[in-house]
Amino acid sequence: MRHYGAALIGYYGFGNLGDELLLRACIDILTRCGVSRSRIAVLSNDPERTSSDFGVDSVNRWKLRELTNVFRESERVIFGGGGIFQDRTSLKSCVWYWAVVRLARLMGARVYAVGQSVGPLESKLSRAFAGNALRSCRVVHVRDDKSLRLAETLGCKNVIRGCDLVLTLKPETLNAERAREKFLVNLRPCPELETYAEILRPHLDDNTIGVALSPEDESALSLLGLRETVRIDSFREAQNLWSVAKSAVGMRLHFGVLSRLFRTPLAMMPYDIKVNEFALQSEVPCINREWVDPAMPAVIPESVYEIDGWRFLTED
Repeated sequence: MRHYGAALIGYYGFGNLGDELLLRACIDILTRCGVSRSRIAVLSNDPERTSSDFGVDSVNRWKLRELTNVFRESERVIFGGGGIFQDRTSLKSCVWYWAVVRLARLMGARVYAVGQSVGPLESKLSRAFAGNALRSCRVVHVRDDKSLRLAETLGCKNVIRGCDLVLTLKPETLNAERAREKFLVNLRPCPELETYAEILRPHLDDNTIGVALSPEDESALSLLGLRETVRIDSFREAQNLWSVAKSAVGMRLHFGVLSRLFRTPLAMMPYDIKVNEFALQSEVPCINREWVDPAMPAVIPESVYEIDGWRFLTED
């Protein structure tokens, strides 16, 4: 009998709130499907903190011996959310995750990709590595239509169209007595950063709060000269902040996901196709070359929370 019901891998332990929320959602889904925390292992860049924060076993994602051992002891390896198969940054991401899939399969684990964005994949090599890795997965669960089409183009057969995993988290009821008067803004480094900052500046006031989901966001937000910028490190901190938000405009996908979760009027600045896809799904506008007022995002369907939709992770 293998010790672990599932080993989770993603961009965990790098200090990016979006990826930590994805991990939280994965663990929550698995526990609701009957896999206890004691039978979950996580591959992390910071295994000690991951174990402390989430109450699961964690190993160093960069140590081959630790990866080999945990895959040998795991029934399943689950790529839990994010956009890991892409070459926007470099080919290295596709190669590294492809190697992880090969090692997991070699150790006898079943592999799943869940809550994924696929692409962009501009080079033939990145398409080859990503395609081979994804075709080796029992299920490829994607969070947008463009990813579904690309996965199918790469030859994947068992592709499921779903949602971003963070949307499965259920926040506590917000305090209706708190005044929702703050305007939340988020920036992250990208080639269009100065353009987005220029569009935002005329709409900033003393009620504006800069929201950083990672250290690099803090640097980007410094362009705005805001009175207040906060770094959000947890779901609870996010809930406290969004409880006073009247509207939100941002770049990061999970800034948008949190705004949708907390029912906050939203507009997105799409530095990446996955942000465009999220805005389309959420029925909120995108700011490209000129200002557009935020709009209330679509209500999250109840089906997102129903555990039967996630049984494929544990029934094989």
